[in-house]
Amino acid sequence: MEISIEKIKPSTPTPRHLQIYNISQLDQMIPCVYVPLVLYFCSDNSNNNNDDRIQHLKESLSRTLVTFYPFAGVIRDALSADCSDQGLPFFVAKVKSQMKDFLRNPNFEFINKFFPRECDMEKQPGPGDSVMLIQLNCFDCGGIAMSITFAHYIADMSSVSTFLRCWAANARGLGFISQLSPLLCTAQSSFPQNPSFPNKLIPMLNYLKYSSRGKFVTRRYVFDASALSFLKAQLNSSAASRVNVVTGLVWKCFMEAVAEETNGKPFLMAQSVNLRKRAVPPFPEDSFGNMIVVPNIVCRSPQEKELGDLVWEVKKGVENIDGEFVRRLEGGGLGEYLEELRNEMPQQANVLVFSSWVNMGLNEVDFGWGKPVWLSGYITQNSESETVAVCNCVTLMDSRDGGIEASAIFDLKYVAGFEKNDLIRSYAHVNPTVI
Repeated sequence: MEISIEKIKPSTPTPRHLQIYNISQLDQMIPCVYVPLVLYFCSDNSNNNNDDRIQHLKESLSRTLVTFYPFAGVIRDALSADCSDQGLPFFVAKVKSQMKDFLRNPNFEFINKFFPRECDMEKQPGPGDSVMLIQLNCFDCGGIAMSITFAHYIADMSSVSTFLRCWAANARGLGFISQLSPLLCTAQSSFPQNPSFPNKLIPMLNYLKYSSRGKFVTRRYVFDASALSFLKAQLNSSAASRVNVVTGLVWKCFMEAVAEETNGKPFLMAQSVNLRKRAVPPFPEDSFGNMIVVPNIVCRSPQEKELGDLVWEVKKGVENIDGEFVRRLEGGGLGEYLEELRNEMPQQANVLVFSSWVNMGLNEVDFGWGKPVWLSGYITQNSESETVAVCNCVTLMDSRDGGIEASAIFDLKYVAGFEKNDLIRSYAHVNPTVI
């Protein structure tokens, strides 16, 4: 692919007092890793030449970065970013194919090419590395696959969604950015940084003790809206959310797929929960940074658990993160809570980690040529060789019809058993066409 690069800086210089961005204590709970996202926009058939569109995106991005200045900075150390307007690396690549051909049969290995070569998802970013990188992959037909890669310890996906929607509104000429107040750093005031916080309490580092080497592959499962409605009716779970139901179903099928080699080990399920709406009063939706916690649910006798029971356990685990819980964390109880989580974790376990991007507005991002027809996230690099030790994990996203798409990274040895499960065969489509 032909690739060009330009660093996009904020249209107005970042004030000196904002040039060091210090993360919050909640951010400290997140490993310094890059998180990738791709938004796919089909051509509107009016103009297959993207030159004007690209220039307009660069100009509107520059204006947007005035508010979201950390994304134009670089990593300073484990606790801060240098926001001296170094510039957000903006790549443009030419893809010699038609987007419709790709979307009819999504090729996961090809998706890796949509990210800048400078991004190695298998390595931790370090001092001097960009907080965010963007690459526009322009197909011959005029379609665009926009990849966004960001340092997770600086922001969560909710923050990135706010950034993308503001950028899109600015690109459409809505004047939204000029009306924004300065970056809302609610997390820093409610959960001030603690430089002496022990690494042993970071949840994701604790999950790694359960990880194993294997051939990990990315699989895509789509639960359409009608299937989820029918399933909720069957389970008499009208009070459960789409995320509750899909999480419970995937977890059950995963446990059954690995049951033969559990050797009595319990199953541990971890899921990220957004604190913004759960605080009383709620934190602003556009609060920047990581405002998530990751509670655990342990299942010691999976053979005794029906799907409805698991959906209820998932729902209850999320509902425990309520206003009183958030007040406890704000009152200095974060360390105590994480110590409790660590002590509750079994010595050995089969772990499955969930992350939900549902209802974050990513499907509503519109730069003026329509909303994205598809989203994709992290893709395993090579399914043919044994990878570094990782955990089995699932990312949930909205599908176009109101259903949910699950992007799963599983050890290859579990995939066949997972996909032959009657629940998957009845309610999910495996890597269906996007268009």
